[in-house]
Order: sequence, then C-alpha cells, then structure tokens
Amino acid sequence: MESHEALLDRWSKQPHHKGKGFIRDGIIDPELWGRAPRKVLLLLKEAYDEPGVTEGFDLREVIRDEWKGPRYKIWWTAAYWCYAIHHASSCIPALPESDRDYAAAGHSLLSSATINIKKSHGRSTSDDTEIGHLAQRDGEFLRAQVETIDPCVVICGNTWWAIRHLWPDAELIYGGLVWRVRSRLFIDFWHPANRFPNALNYYALGCLVQNSDIAPVATKPNSI
Repeated sequence: MESHEALLDRWSKQPHHKGKGFIRDGIIDPELWGRAPRKVLLLLKEAYDEPGVTEGFDLREVIRDEWKGPRYKIWWTAAYWCYAIHHASSCIPALPESDRDYAAAGHSLLSSATINIKKSHGRSTSDDTEIGHLAQRDGEFLRAQVETIDPCVVICGNTWWAIRHLWPDAELIYGGLVWRVRSRLFIDFWHPANRFPNALNYYALGCLVQNSDIAPVATKPNSI
C-alpha cells in the first residue's frame, strides 16, 4: 500500500495534473481485498468531478466510507461483475435478485479495486481521443499502478484499446476479448455505464470468464 500511495503522489505532481483535481483510486478496502477469493480490478476511463474543481478526492474513500458500497447504476453493474468473478467455479451464479445476493455483490465491489486512465479533470462524458492520449502520456504510471495492485483479473471497461500497448506480451486466449499476461487476465469488455440489460452484461462476462481457464478460487468467498 505504501508503494502504491507513493506512486499516486508522484503521479499527482505531474505538470498536466497539478491544480486539476487529481482523483486517487486503487484498492477500495485493503482488508477485504486481502481476503477476496479472486483479486479483481476495474480499469475505467475517468471519474466525474464538477467543472472548475481544483481539489481532488479519493474515489476509494467515497465508495467505501461515504457510500458504503455501490451507488448508481454504474457501480451496481460493476458490483455484479465483481460478484460473478469472485464466485465463478464450474458455473456462474445467477444474477443477484435477493437482498442477500445484493449484499454479497456490494461486498464484492468493496473487496475489489478500481482505477481510471484519466486521473484529473474528469467529465461525465469521455473523449476517447483524450483518453488515448493520456494512456500514452501516463502509460508508465498506469502500468506501474496495475502491477503494484497485482490483480488476477482486470476488467477493461471499454479501455483495452487504449492501454493494450502497455502489455505488448499479452497473449489472446479467448474470443478476441480475453488476454493473458503471465497469470493475469485482461478482459476487453463494455463500460459498466453501458445501457444494455443487467442480465446481458452479467452473463456475457460470465461466459468469457468460464472460457478463460481462470485460476481456481484459493479460499471460500467471505461471508456477509
């Protein structure tokens, strides 16, 4: 954790981020991350902030301490995805439909990590030209952040096209959408803010996971 925070400190001091509301991200709840059955990282485009804001915030603290779990459709969708990967074995569990399952999905999000390519001056609608430019400019930091967090599965929310160059040794292993770098999977998937039905999102991701020779769960999922 210390090396990760030091990385964010160096990143925030880069000239193109200073005074633009740098948004810190990473492992949402380190204690839950340490007990997670699989380490899942959501690699997204940018976190929204109000125009003109010069002071940043910590996205991890917002999700963990202020919201205490998922809020809004984007984060509930992300929570379902984390839940599917955490609990996948010989089959994918059904899409959450009960209060207990919703609680388990929220727990799965808190047990995961989330990072954005664009760390400052976030907007509600992303400019892919800008995202691609920042993935190049901040590429060394982005790769270092992923390697420091060390997930076993990275869900790229419509971002693989932008960061693919950072892992030139990535091997395509399934469906044109799942790549492997050593023991880590990168899944080229939709952004969780997409407007497709929850079931389509959920079971499409489940299909990719099941056909990707994902590492077995080392420990039983945490109880809620």
